[in-house]
Amino acid sequence: MMHSLLSAYGSKWTERYLGMFTIYIDDSGSAPEHKLAIASGIVFPAKQLERLESEWNRFRDKEGFTDFHSSECLARNLKTEFAGWDDKKVQRVFARVRQITFKYSVQAFCIAIHKPDYKEVVPGDMLKRVGSFYTWALSSVLGLAHDWAVARSVPMEYVFDTATKEVKREIEEAMTYSEATYGDHFAGHYSFRNRKEVPALQAADLFAWTCFQRGRHVRFNHPIHLLAQQSWEAYRDAHDKRWCVVQSLNRQGIEDWVSKMYSGPEDLQLKTFKDKIKESRKPQPKQKKATS
Repeated sequence: MMHSLLSAYGSKWTERYLGMFTIYIDDSGSAPEHKLAIASGIVFPAKQLERLESEWNRFRDKEGFTDFHSSECLARNLKTEFAGWDDKKVQRVFARVRQITFKYSVQAFCIAIHKPDYKEVVPGDMLKRVGSFYTWALSSVLGLAHDWAVARSVPMEYVFDTATKEVKREIEEAMTYSEATYGDHFAGHYSFRNRKEVPALQAADLFAWTCFQRGRHVRFNHPIHLLAQQSWEAYRDAHDKRWCVVQSLNRQGIEDWVSKMYSGPEDLQLKTFKDKIKESRKPQPKQKKATS
């Protein structure tokens, strides 16, 4: 991380590095059978990242894992390194992930969306502009992070887990939407990194998973695992209940948003912005060579 910042900012890297914040973004509920989609992110000061990585690596080596993944750990997936863990160890590791997260992070955001409501309420032509339910949820998280950074006059970097081609396209759609809404705050300030090499992305996984489990429980009365409930209560109460912002739109909320947005200035601005990008990506005709 230090090396990449030095390359990016040259001799002024120290000033920029100390004042920078990075939000590590993850999702949950992406499987087609899930009715709830979650986009979330945790904000870390850049000056804390080396300490985070150092403490996380000691924790990782002590407990014997390479890549923490909440759902696989809880299920003791037989194809993973968590297969032989007992309940006590799983509970201990979950608690330690939260503890390290609270120690080094400053804020978290989560947006939940009910997929069927979104698909049914958003008009087809508008859907092409604003994107899928995940694109919308992610754009909302980006908006919250943008407002947080602007209110504090600090630069923000956005980091995503290395994704499949389809998911990466959705993320880039969300960034396009956000650039159209907020200007160049996002341009050139996001990247994809391998979660196995980034402890903050692994920490973000537990937060996203917890919000998904809590959302299913509240929305559909789905049974919630004790560890998910414990994690939810810890996140909810952290830093005097100011650590996380969790939001969800019900059907009426989506209808109100569509009514306000559809064919309005922001919608038209987005259409113009995306048309401009689409035009710029068209292959340019080859110029004919001059003949003598």
